This record gives sequence, C-alpha cells and structure tokens, in this order.
Amino acid sequence: MGLLHQPELEAGPHRDLVDALHRLHHEAGRPSVRAIARRAGCSHTTVFHLFTHPRLPAWSLVEVVVPALGGDPADFRDLWLAATADGVRHLPPPARSIAGRRAELLVVRRHLEAGGGLLVVTGEPGIGKTTLLAAAAQQVSTFVARSSGFPLLSDAPFAVVSDALRQVWLADEGRWLGQALARCPDFVAPALARVLPEIGLPGRDVEDRFATARLFAAVESALAALTALRPLALVVEDLHWADPSSRGFIERHVVGGRGVPIVGSLRTGESPGADAWLVRTRREAALVLNLAPLTRKETREQLRMLLGPRLRRSDVERVHLLGQGVPLFTEELARSTTADTVPEPLADLLARQLDQLGPSARAVLLVAALADRPLTPQLLADATSMDQPELTDALRELVARHLLADPYTSTDVTVRHPLMSATVRARLVPGEAAPTHRRLASALAATPHPSAAEVAEHWRRAGDPREELPWRVAAGRAACSGLARDEEAAHWERALELWPADGPAPADAGIVRSELLLELVHAMIGSGRTEQAGDWVAEALALAPALPAPGHALALRRASQVLAHVDPDAAVLLADQAIAVLESLGDQASLVRALGDKSCALRGAGRNTEADAVIDHTLQLSARLGDPALHRDALAERAWHDVALGRTAVGLRAVREARSILVEGNPFSDVWLGTYHTDLLLMLCARADEVADAADAGLAAVREAGIDSFVLSTMLVCNVAEARIHEGAVGAASRLVRPRTKDDPRHATRFLHLTRAWVEVLHGDLEAADRRLEKVGALDLGTSAHRQALLHVQALCDLWRGLPAQALDHIGEGIAGETATSWSPYTGSLLCLAARAIADVAEVDPTRRRALAARLAAWQQQWSPDPLAPEAVHAAAPAARSTWRAELARLHGIDRLEHWAGAAEQWDLVGRPHEAAYCRWRAGVLALREGRGTLGGRLLRRAHAQARGHVPLLGLIDRTRAGVSAPAAPRRAGSPSTTPSSRPTPTRSA
Repeated sequence: MGLLHQPELEAGPHRDLVDALHRLHHEAGRPSVRAIARRAGCSHTTVFHLFTHPRLPAWSLVEVVVPALGGDPADFRDLWLAATADGVRHLPPPARSIAGRRAELLVVRRHLEAGGGLLVVTGEPGIGKTTLLAAAAQQVSTFVARSSGFPLLSDAPFAVVSDALRQVWLADEGRWLGQALARCPDFVAPALARVLPEIGLPGRDVEDRFATARLFAAVESALAALTALRPLALVVEDLHWADPSSRGFIERHVVGGRGVPIVGSLRTGESPGADAWLVRTRREAALVLNLAPLTRKETREQLRMLLGPRLRRSDVERVHLLGQGVPLFTEELARSTTADTVPEPLADLLARQLDQLGPSARAVLLVAALADRPLTPQLLADATSMDQPELTDALRELVARHLLADPYTSTDVTVRHPLMSATVRARLVPGEAAPTHRRLASALAATPHPSAAEVAEHWRRAGDPREELPWRVAAGRAACSGLARDEEAAHWERALELWPADGPAPADAGIVRSELLLELVHAMIGSGRTEQAGDWVAEALALAPALPAPGHALALRRASQVLAHVDPDAAVLLADQAIAVLESLGDQASLVRALGDKSCALRGAGRNTEADAVIDHTLQLSARLGDPALHRDALAERAWHDVALGRTAVGLRAVREARSILVEGNPFSDVWLGTYHTDLLLMLCARADEVADAADAGLAAVREAGIDSFVLSTMLVCNVAEARIHEGAVGAASRLVRPRTKDDPRHATRFLHLTRAWVEVLHGDLEAADRRLEKVGALDLGTSAHRQALLHVQALCDLWRGLPAQALDHIGEGIAGETATSWSPYTGSLLCLAARAIADVAEVDPTRRRALAARLAAWQQQWSPDPLAPEAVHAAAPAARSTWRAELARLHGIDRLEHWAGAAEQWDLVGRPHEAAYCRWRAGVLALREGRGTLGGRLLRRAHAQARGHVPLLGLIDRTRAGVSAPAAPRRAGSPSTTPSSRPTPTRSA
C-alpha cells in the first residue's frame, strides 16, 4: 500500500502527533488500513481517518492503533496531551495500571467515549470494579462525572443523579452547566433546582401537577445540552446503594442506547430492589459486564506491580490460593508476604491492621467508616474534634497503611474499600458508635446543603429520637419535593414511629400528627400501597387541627387527590376540610384547586349533580382571579363533566374556550390540554382531521420544548393515530408511530408501541404484533384505562391468530382486579370483544354455551354503571350495544342477518368502517347460508370496500366471496379462527 496522505496542519503539537503516527506506519512496513484495523479491533474507516483527518483523534483510538503498528502507547501519550488544549484537565495523572482486565478496560473505555445508554459492571466485593472504572475514566478524553451510592443516602431523592450533575457544576464553577441551561427550555433550570440547590433559583410551585415529568425531562435535556457543548459520560458506582429514584431515572430515560453514556457498578445480592432493577434494565438492552476473578497469571502480574519483579513461585501460589483471584484480597495478602512468612487469612490480616493503629488514626478511621461516604478534611475535623496537626498525622498513618482511598485521586477522605468499613464496624464495642454518629449528624447539619435523610439516619443510629424527628420530617418533605414517593413513604413511616405516644411532638418537629398522617397517605398511594394507606385516613380526619395552616390544607388536598380513585367518598370529606381551611385563610388560588379536587371526587362517587354545582363555583371564582392557567384547568374540568353527562355541545364549547387561553412557558400544560381535548373527541367519534387539529398546539409545544419523552406527549400522538385507524387510514397511523418505535418498548414509549402493535395486527403481521405486545405487557401501564387498552389489542391479535380461548384468558386475567369505579369510556368495546371470543369458543364446543354466557354476564355486571347501558358516555355505545346483542345471539345459535345489518348501520353513523365491515361480513355469511346470494354478494362487496387497510379482514372477505371458506361448518378446537375481533381502542386518560 502507498503512503497515506497527511492532513494539512499548522506547525504545533497536533502536527507533531500526526508526523509521529506516519513515521510509525512507515517503520512498520506501511501495512494497509484493513490490516491495522484487524489488529486493533476497530473499523478500517476509523483507522483511515486517524491518519488523514485534520481532527484530533480520541486517545482510546491512538492507544489501540499504536501497538498494532508495533509502537509503545507511552511514547505517544505526551504528544496527544500536548495536542489537546485542555488535555491536561481531562487526563491529569498517567493512567493507573491494573493487572489483567485488558478486554474489560477496552469495553468500558469505548463505552465512555463512544457509547450510549447503560453499561453495568458487576462482580463480588473486592473484584476490582472501582479500580476498573477509575482506570477507564482516566484514559478517555471525555469528561467523566463520577458519583456513587451510599447506604446512608439510599433514601435521599435523586441523590446519585444530583451528585453527578454537581460534579459537572464543580468542574468549572458552574460555567459549563450555565451555558448548557441557557440552551435548554425555560422549565429546565427551575425543575433541576429540586435536586440541585446550587442553581439557586427561587421557590418552586408546590401545586405543579407536572412536576415529575418536568424533573425527568429537565435532567434529560440538561444532559443533552451538556453533551452538545463537550463530550460527557457518567460513572455511577455502587448502584446497589443508590436511591430508587435515581435508578428509576437511569432505567426509564437512558437505557437502550440513548443519551449520555453511563457506566455503573453493582454488587449483586446486596439489595433485592437493585437486583430486580438490573433484571429489568438488562431486558431493555442494557449491557452487563461481569468481572471474573483474576487468573494465576494475572495474580502474578498484580504481585509484580505491588512487590517488584522478584517473586517466588511458591508465594504466588499461596496468595492466589488464599485470595481466590480477588484483587483486593491479593493486595492485602501481598503486604504480609515475605520470604519467610505464610500469608494470613484476609479477615485476620484486616483486624490486625486495625489493632496496630494509634488512637488518633483509629478515631479518624471510625468516623470515616461510620459516615460511609467521602468526607472533606474540615468535616472530618469537626466530627473528630481534632486540631489540624493531629488530624494530619492520623491521615498520614492511615495512608501509609493503605486504609484510605488514593489521596491523589480525591481531596476527600474515604475508607479504601467497603470491606474495610465493614471490618471496622464489626469490631465496635457497645456504646462506641453512638457518640460518633452524634458528632457526624451535628457536623453534617452545619454544611451549606445537608441531606436531611443522611442527618436523620445518623441521629437514628445515635439513638436520639427527639433530634431525629425534625430531620426525618425534613427528609420526607425533601423526598416529596424531589418526587421520590418510595423514599417519601419510608421517611413518613419512620416519623410516625418516632411520634411521642403520650402527647404532641416537639415544637421544632414542624408538623402536626394529622398532617403527618395525610402526607403518609399521599406517599403510600403514590408508591402503590393503597390498602395500607386507607388505615390512616380516619385518624387524620379526626385529628384535624383547630387552627388552619397552609401546609395542613396542602396535605388534605394531596390525600384527597390520591384517594379519589380508591375511596371517592373519603376523598370528598378531605376536600371539604381543605376548602374550609383555605376559605379561612383567604387563599383563593388554592381554593380553586381544592374545589377541582372535590368535583373529581364527587364524579368518582357518582354524585354528578353535586359535582355540577362545584364546577360552576370553580369557574366563577377562577374567572374573577384573572389567573389564566387556573381558569383554563377549570374549563377543561367543565368540558369533561358536560360530555360525560351528555351535554356534548356545551362541553366542546368549554374545551375550545380553554384552548384559546394562552399560558406562557407551560408546555406540559399545553400537551395535557391537547391530550384532554383529543380524548374527548375520540369519545365522541369525531373526524380524524378534527382530532389532528386539536392536537396541533400540543404537538408544537412538544417540538419547541423537546419533551417527546413526556408520557402525555406520546399519548397525544397515539390519539391522532387512533383517530386515523378508526377512519380506516391505517397507513397514515403507521407513518405517525413507526419513526417513534424503532427501539424496544420502554416506559416512555409504551403507548406508541401499543399503537404500533395495533397497526401490525391490521397489516396482518400478527407474529410481530404478538412479540411487541409481550414486551409492552412487561411494563407498568398505570391506570385501569391503560390496561384495558392493552387488553383490546392483545385480544384482537389473539382472535386473528385463531386463538379465541387465549383471548378470553387475557381478558379475564386483565379485568380480574377491576372495581366498580375502574371502568373507562371504552369498557363497552372490551366487553364486545369478549363476547366475540366467547361466541367463537361456543361454536367449537356448544356444550359450554351456558357457562360461557354466565361468565360474560358476570363481566358486564363488574362495572357500575353498565358500560353498555343506553346512557353510556361513548358515542359508539349504541353500535357496541347492537354488536353485543348480535354476538350473544351467535353465542346461542340464533343470530339473524338483521342483527348484523343493524349493527353495521350503527357503526356507519359513527364513522367506523372496519367495525361496519366486520358486521356486514357476518350478515353476508348468513345471507349466503340462507340462499340469498344477491343480497350476500352486495353485503360482501360493501364490506370489502369498508375493510380497506384491514388486511386480515380483507382476506377473510375475499375467501368468503370466492367460496373458499365454509362459515357454516364447525371448527376443530385449536384450529385457526375465521372470526376477527372487535374494534380495538387503546384508551388513554389524560
């Protein structure tokens, strides 16, 4: 191969590096780029760009190409550092050497520089996870923000995520993050202030209903903006101790090859919650790298690095036998290995090192071990009450004995490994730990931004409930502000345990018992513990304080909101108490919101007349206040209530008025209103163009604010796609959802994938739809309406695959936990789908008709009111009711052509061609069976025209018209069914 051309560069360090690379290529005999690529393990295009492109290459590429040409990377390191303007900042010390792990190091390093999504490094304690991540972070040009989970911070909301962002903030005193936030939408900085108080923005709106969505979107937007300015990667150590909210963010928004690359370390078996998290993220395409013990050869390499080249084979064998290839064990055992001694067992060795410490060094190590996280020297001095000379001598002794982390990598003081901390704690005598925890709690409380959860835990371990209670209350409120419901519930439960049994809490607790109970109810239901939460409501109401307070009113409202779907009558009582408090306080804005809570609870309890009056009062009050956001929400509430009561024109007029009100800087509310409006239009069977027009403003807000991962944003797209499907425009629906569903289903895209599965069923790609539905079903769908949406498409797919019994099983399992109030406007269509499946099963086995009919009747009575009653809300209810009756007649073998023809006409009235085509196909089959060929042919031709876009139904109609199928003949059990399912309607509630 000829010489590779050199890029034109000005004289300087960059050209010196390129010259050295080309000299090395010439000395190696000028091999081809493909040959170099094979040796280096990368693509030939990448190698070609390394030699010919004027852009500075990444160090990780130089490091693998140079050895492939027979060179030494160390000779090129200084050249590369000199060529990058801020290379010294990125790679301050030479990369730390580690024994073995060359392949693993390459994987981690490449992920940090050019990866995306999540890589989790697992392994037993001491296997070298931290060492591997530290070495990889030092060898990349990317800025690596490192954070770690700690046992005492496992209940602090978004602790790991906020610590990673804090490292970015500290990198250059906030300049980089400030530039990134300037590129982000306006909502990002205030939302980030929930978990990063260093931003220093004004107080947040506690009434923000979209707070959780804002926070997740803000973190994602900030990371994207940071990466656009400068390459960024995150290293998160000890994910088994990370708080659930941080793990939830990583799982929902970064897994699957998206966003900034993240590498985490996790010790399996340490936390059941973390193990379950790892299983889920691995299923969603997260990469997992498990570190195995070092081989005997690698152990010899590690010992040579520790002790020098002169090693006896017998020493290597003994150390490897005792240490089992675990690098930490090998390092500790190596320090007791001499020519005349036998290595001690690790536990004895660690204990003996502690016994040899002086009093000051032991006191410092005890504080660091009980803190279980890095401590600044000043914080350590405050917690030990030592002067600077004594503390310095103690630290010097601990560093000399290798008991602290490498002082060259951090200015903070940390115990070298969790196993050493565990050894220190195991050797404590009774009464020794409590004073240390007390000093740590006092020292941490005096810092500028203390973690309330951490301080409370230290007071707990100090055995001081009086001091712990106010910090536990603060931790609960911080978790509520940080939107971490699981952590919040844990703090409120602990605060309840600390409450004095013989009287009120101390004045500095900052909360009364009834407010505490209401906050606990709010957090429990928010974390899915509904049954446990109900036990505290009655006591909270009985203890309502005589003197009103804004905090207590807010707690009453929160509890009312979460109970509205569980116990509506109790929710009404809570809302009434909140209204009474707010009226006495004169807080009109909060009063409007509390009235909205009451109207929702009244509707859930079926008390619509009372709800009507409350909504009128809400509208009058919000109009007088002149708050556009409040008035818009009240109008949306009015619209939904009017439509639900059959006042369609009035309801649509209200929602159109709400759309005309502009609220600046609130894209989440715009999306919510668009979803609300399109939900109403779908329920009224409006034209697809009208639904698309109602969605335009919300979709524009999605594009401008970059909040496409907001769940309501995806639901808004799905609503438009659903309207297209109802009109038979399956191709248009497919064009909407296909570009957004290229990856596997995730929490943020679950509804898009559900709609994509519906499109695949209609296109006849049933196996792909079934696989997609299985993945969507493994995710949490949330509300009852969303679960019913999945059941619709799932049963539809089963029926077209010829599995009506499986469709019945799916429906039965899916609605088993439904309550009388968990119905949605689309429940009637789900029952029609069940009737079709039951009629198909009965055609194969007529002896089961009575049992199947009883099962269907029980399902119909499960909801109140009856979803198929004449007064049902959905505009398609008459058509669904007609189809239901026709299917029941088919179940009993008495169906008539008139039944199906009448149902088809009802579907025509609401513009649902596919459902009408199904009914006309049924009518055509009966006409042919009765010998009325002319009528049957006309019905089938009309059905064929209406089934456009529905591939399975078109095929069935074609076979019937050609006389291929024999509809009158009974089918064998398990054979493919010729009966399509009913209309699928993925319901989404705003």
